[in-house]
Formats: sequence, C-alpha cells, structure tokens
Amino acid sequence: MKAKPTSSPFIKTSSLNANSWTGKERSKSRLRSSATGRKRIAEMEARRVPVLMRGTIAGLPMATPRRSVKAGRRLDVPLGVPGTEIRLPSIPQIQVGWRLLSAILSLALLALLYLLWTAPVFRIDTVNLQGLQRISAREVSIELNLENHPIFTVDPQTLREQIITQFPEFRSVEVSLQFPNKVTIQVEERKPIFVWKQDDRTLLVDAEGVAFPLRGENARLPKLVIEASNFPQPAPTELQNELRELLLPIDLVSSILSISAAIPEGAVLFYDGERGLGWRDPRGWTVYVGASKDLGLKMKIYELMVKKIIKKEEQKPVLISIEYVHAPYYRLER
Repeated sequence: MKAKPTSSPFIKTSSLNANSWTGKERSKSRLRSSATGRKRIAEMEARRVPVLMRGTIAGLPMATPRRSVKAGRRLDVPLGVPGTEIRLPSIPQIQVGWRLLSAILSLALLALLYLLWTAPVFRIDTVNLQGLQRISAREVSIELNLENHPIFTVDPQTLREQIITQFPEFRSVEVSLQFPNKVTIQVEERKPIFVWKQDDRTLLVDAEGVAFPLRGENARLPKLVIEASNFPQPAPTELQNELRELLLPIDLVSSILSISAAIPEGAVLFYDGERGLGWRDPRGWTVYVGASKDLGLKMKIYELMVKKIIKKEEQKPVLISIEYVHAPYYRLER
C-alpha cells in the first residue's frame, strides 16, 4: 500500500515567496532595460539628498558640494505676430572686480602725470626777479637755468638754497611759484662798504663782514680799498658752512672803518697776516697798527710820534709801529 504524499503548508508558502521574489527581480530588470525605466532611476538618484559630514572618516566617500553657476541674462525679442518671439543667446554677465578697477585707476594716473610733465602750459616761461640793483636779471637767469623746465620740478626751498650758494651777495632770498608757468624771486642785495684786493682776486665786503665776488665790468665800487697779502683767520667751520661764503671778523671790519676815517687822504690801507692792519702814508712811510684792540689809544700815540719825529729828526721815518701800546717804535732812513 503506497502512502500518498501530503502537502505541507510551509513548503507551499516557501514556493510562493520564491515565485513572488523572482517576479520582482524580473520586473526590475525589465525596467532597467527599457528607456523609461532608466529615466525613472535617474530621477530617483537625483532626488537623493547627499549627507555632508564634518571631518574625515576613513573608508567613507565625502559628498562634493555643487558649484552654483550664474546663468546669463536671457533676451527674448518679440515678433510682429502676436504670441511669437525669438529667443536670442544668453548674454554673459560681466562683473568688475577691485583689482581691475585699481589697474584702471593706476593707468589713468600715469597718463595724467605724463600729460602734466610734457604739457607746454606747465613749462616755466617767465622768471620774475625783484630787488636787483648791482646784478642784472639776465646774469641770474643764466646761472639758474629755469626756463622751459616743468614747474613741478621746482622746489622753492631747494631753489632758495641754490641761489644763496651761487650768489652770496644776496642777503635774503624768497621764492614763490605761480601756476601754471611762472616763478617769482625776491632778493635783497648786500651793500659793499670796501673792496678787498688779494693777489688777483677782488672781493666786496659788507658791514657784516661777508665777502662776495665782484660781478660785471661796470659795477660801482666803494672808494675804500684794502690791499691784503692773505685772508684773515677764517670763521669757525660750523658758521662758515652755514654761511657758505668768506667771512671777515666783525672787529676787523670795525677797525678798517675807524682807521679809514683817521688816516690822511691818499693813504692806502693794507692787511698783513702777521702784523695786522696798517697803511702807507702819502708822506712816505709805512704804519703798522696790528690788532684792533686799543685802536683809539694807538691812534693818539701815532699822532704824538709823528709830531716828535718831524720836530726832532732830520730824516724821514720809513716805518712807524704802534702794534704794542707800551712799546711803540719807528725806523729812520739809512
């Protein structure tokens, strides 16, 4: 007697589940194989939200943020027919950054500087010199050579120092600029009180002891002339550098003026580096005064000596020295 196979509910359920799973797989594979299925899968993946994580975890891929692309401006041109238009290609939007703006400003500034430097309207065509008495304006203009130079290259303070260095006969100098192309120079000349002749040089000296060169052949010279064998002891280096010109001691200048007023007419004043001031008397002798100290007393002693010599001696003196108040002496002709 054969036993009939009994159907188990578990076996039947298992076979149903297997058949159902196989059907799903087949339908999914059919979707992938068709174009519509591929499109749906792409849309599902596009809607998937990426998960961003701070830091790094080994073995896990990091989502890369998408760059936002700014779309160009769309331009639609309507046609004559209602409801119709032509869409032109989009125009890209141009943004000007600060670097481009600074470059444009720099180029504009360079162009402006070039125009200012080369423009004829800003080149000096007039140099107005005021206060000149002994020196001609042409002589000063030739020395300075300012004409046809850009006015922006002229510094009033530098030009003032240049003028004082080249023209020590100017006691004061003021420089002013008038745009676009004029320069005004106001000067005050020194007034010479005597002439200092040394070797082949002829200098003029003012009341402050400042010596400056003689300019021009027809210049008016003072009547008082000093013939010198050398120049006196110079002023301190600091003062000499500040003045930039030869400087006579003030006491020497005062002595020259005092002696010139006391000596007879026609006498020639001189200066010797070793023996100081003196003069050559028109009566035929030489007088040495020496230093300017006790000048008034020395002049009185000199007058008494001349009267005594003329009354007592039969011969004329050739030299009279009053360099030392307590030891004056004279020397007769041999």
